[in-house]
Amino acid sequence: MKTTLLYAKLQLMRILRDPVTLIVLFAIPVLLLVLFGAFIGRGDAGGVTLKVAVVNNSDEQFAQDFVAQLKKVEVLSVDENTTKLNDAETKLKDSQLDGIIELPSGFGKQVDERPTGTVRLLSDAGDRSSVDILMGVMSSVAEQSNAAITGGEAPIKVEQSSVQGTASQPVDVLYPMFTSMGIMMVGIFAVASTIPSDKKTGILRRMRVTPFRTSQLIGGIVLAYLVISFLVVAVMTGIAMIAFGMEVRGDWLSLATIVLIGSMLMIALGVMIGGWAKNTTQSEIYGQIIFIGSLAFSGLWLPRALMPDWLRDITAFLPLTPLIEGMERIVVEGLAITDISFQLAVIAGWFVVVFLVGMKTFRWE
Repeated sequence: MKTTLLYAKLQLMRILRDPVTLIVLFAIPVLLLVLFGAFIGRGDAGGVTLKVAVVNNSDEQFAQDFVAQLKKVEVLSVDENTTKLNDAETKLKDSQLDGIIELPSGFGKQVDERPTGTVRLLSDAGDRSSVDILMGVMSSVAEQSNAAITGGEAPIKVEQSSVQGTASQPVDVLYPMFTSMGIMMVGIFAVASTIPSDKKTGILRRMRVTPFRTSQLIGGIVLAYLVISFLVVAVMTGIAMIAFGMEVRGDWLSLATIVLIGSMLMIALGVMIGGWAKNTTQSEIYGQIIFIGSLAFSGLWLPRALMPDWLRDITAFLPLTPLIEGMERIVVEGLAITDISFQLAVIAGWFVVVFLVGMKTFRWE
């Protein structure tokens, strides 16, 4: 054990003296979190204009006046050419509109000598900030209309519908994705490239003639890069909390546990790739295949909610998927480590398989 710890210390000092590796491992996930968090997660309506379509299905005069009032709202840019619901929905799906304001048939009809009706808002559930702004604007318009109409219960109401969504803000989704990606980069790129490099320089060949065992070598590598993985997670967590107001709803011990076992899996994956590869070129090719495949099918490029059921069931067993889902459920939903047994089982299963394969296929030169 003492030898393993000593080798881990040497590896850690070696990593910390390599600024290029550190910049790559830290900069890419941090930049993605900052850029996407700033772009998607704007919190107010200052300087924002929402392009909307107003679909008026009512023949009442009050509805005509209500539409005219909407066109005077500064935040709203009404698309004059889109007046049919089907056309508006098509534009909304193509991101040409931020929302649809629909006045149903009979909106503004007199009931007890007062115009009544419910405005229907249609929005893209993925664009949470635009949804909130549009709902706030329409609530304000409805309040002004209600103030002009005498009587008890508000005759004009606003009803908003959206689909999907567990996170309260974009960073709640971005943080688990990009942090998990950062953890994977430590294993897939840093570890997997270090071992072939040591083979090339003859370091491993010289170590092989000593009593130093394969298990001690792999153990030292795992311990050293675990420190790097936790540093990446700490930086990502700090930025998400300080810059974007993210709140960790679960307990920190559960978050640390999922990070620990997820990091061990990714580092073991890097050891397997690096141990099998004859040179850095091979390790980079193998690593890129695994990394790109994980980004594509674990929810970073394409949300898993949009995948067919059969593909979603298969991708649930990929190495990166349970790490993302486990972190998201702890951070966003406030679950404990005992509540994500499926994700833990998948990660543990992968770790056992990858570690055993890595031990068996490891090449010293």
